[in-house]
Amino acid sequence: MFTSVPLLLSRTRVICDPARALGRIQGLTMKKVTAETLNELLGIPELVVIEYAFEQQGDGAIVHIICKHRYDVAVCPRCGEVSASLHESEMRCVRHLDIWGKMTLLHFPSRRFGCDKCKTPFTEKLPWIEKKRRQTSAFERYIYQRCQQTNKSAVAQSEHLHFKTVLTIFNRWAKRAESCHHRPLVRRLGVDEISLKKGHRQYALVLSDLDRCCVIAVLSERTQKVFAQWLDSLSVVERFAIQVVAMDMWRPYRDVVQLKLPQAQIVADRFHVMKQLNDRLSQVRRNLQRNADEQTRQALKGTRWLLVKNRADLTADEETRLCAALDASPTLRQTYLLKETFRTICEKISDREQAARFLTAWIWQAEASGIPQLCKFANTLRNWWSEFLNYFHDRVTSGIVEGLNNAIRYVIRRACGYHVFEHFRLQVLVEHGGLNASH
Repeated sequence: MFTSVPLLLSRTRVICDPARALGRIQGLTMKKVTAETLNELLGIPELVVIEYAFEQQGDGAIVHIICKHRYDVAVCPRCGEVSASLHESEMRCVRHLDIWGKMTLLHFPSRRFGCDKCKTPFTEKLPWIEKKRRQTSAFERYIYQRCQQTNKSAVAQSEHLHFKTVLTIFNRWAKRAESCHHRPLVRRLGVDEISLKKGHRQYALVLSDLDRCCVIAVLSERTQKVFAQWLDSLSVVERFAIQVVAMDMWRPYRDVVQLKLPQAQIVADRFHVMKQLNDRLSQVRRNLQRNADEQTRQALKGTRWLLVKNRADLTADEETRLCAALDASPTLRQTYLLKETFRTICEKISDREQAARFLTAWIWQAEASGIPQLCKFANTLRNWWSEFLNYFHDRVTSGIVEGLNNAIRYVIRRACGYHVFEHFRLQVLVEHGGLNASH
């Protein structure tokens, strides 16, 4: 009798402590074990399990479960008429969730009926498996969820599937989740690009919701045209909901936002502004090191990260080495001190008008120094004056975007790169865009 078969355990993750479950079980509605128990646990109510067998294969085993249909009729998908006219039947085998840690295969008749009303044959539909699939929906959902945590090659190997099978399942479920996903209105938009392949100048444009800390779109190019097309795809309500756009200092992004989102406040991200200033400082150091005598060159050697690091974070040894480098070059000292002054303004001042006064004085000092690199940065700051001052209003940054970019880089490294952009886009949206497999 099948009532003697032990409880079936799926491979889904247990999310509760078994010890604490002892108290909760008292409030549950318990069911008696019957001949129908196995069908309910397997999630195949339209079938009846009649027998099973184990097949040993190497160190593992396969569970074969043989089923028959509970009813001799089926519903026509076109007219809804119940039909008992069996047209043809053949045995079908599909993969289901593992039982007892063993691969599980369901065997059941695949039936075609003749509809007396439509006069056309139809294949019976079962709710727990999609048309022309070799895996049940429960097993496909399990594969989809596993692919969110590791690369698809590892999933394919551990589940004894072909890589293309895993890829097809993931892409199909991801696209379905994306089509059913309702994205809340975005108030603060983050705009940044990420390199897809180091050294090949292949970039993708990543758009993020700064309030929900998630990716909302991944575009195949970081061009002005592609960005504008994405904004055009939004509804009028979605566009007008965007009040703040945080970005790096790249003019094409600014031009698109000013044209498509005239109501939005553009914020030049402080991280990228500071990075540009640090790059100018590094250029000064390299030029000095290239043309200096041996003694100065030795003093500047190994100071690349010391110069761009916040002075408050330096250790005693690093402070000593930094002072020696600054003593070796008055130009480097002046550039470094202006860099630290700029950083202090960004960290300590939260009023826009006050920041404008301090930054005006800083620009005057930078231009008065006569150092070409500082003069170039001062000119850049003038070109992005209003956008950078907007930072001091609500102190909006793209720090969340940078964190998401680091997570996306891990996705790329884990897969050893992507040859098809669409596969990369779906993976990022599933892991960092809030998509789920509920649909």
